[in-house]
Amino acid sequence: MPHGTPGLTPRQRLVARGWHYLVYSVLFLVLYGGIRLVTGGFPEWLLFAVLVGSVLKDLYDELRLQRGGQPLGYAGIEHSPSNAVLIVFLLSGFVDPAGSVLGVPARDVALVIAVGDLLFDLSQDMRA
Repeated sequence: MPHGTPGLTPRQRLVARGWHYLVYSVLFLVLYGGIRLVTGGFPEWLLFAVLVGSVLKDLYDELRLQRGGQPLGYAGIEHSPSNAVLIVFLLSGFVDPAGSVLGVPARDVALVIAVGDLLFDLSQDMRA
């Protein structure tokens, strides 16, 4: 996909990324599923590192978008599928972080971060 999608509606921008979303979904299913199956669990530190890294990347991308630029790795890297896969794994119990964060179950915190970041990233994809 070219760097820039002038003249496209937000919906058309998302559709244009369809193949990227599909390919990256399979990649993250295999990667995260493999980590879970090989290690017998999905390390909490890794789960939250992925989620926080994703949020930080989106915050950086938002600054670039607000200044008229393109997101970092635009049209080449999709991390919305990463969040979607983690949401499915968290909801299904395939990934089940133990403990809590400030008294809130870690699973719930991870879900809120993943859903929020997924929505934020999709909104950026519609504007880029």
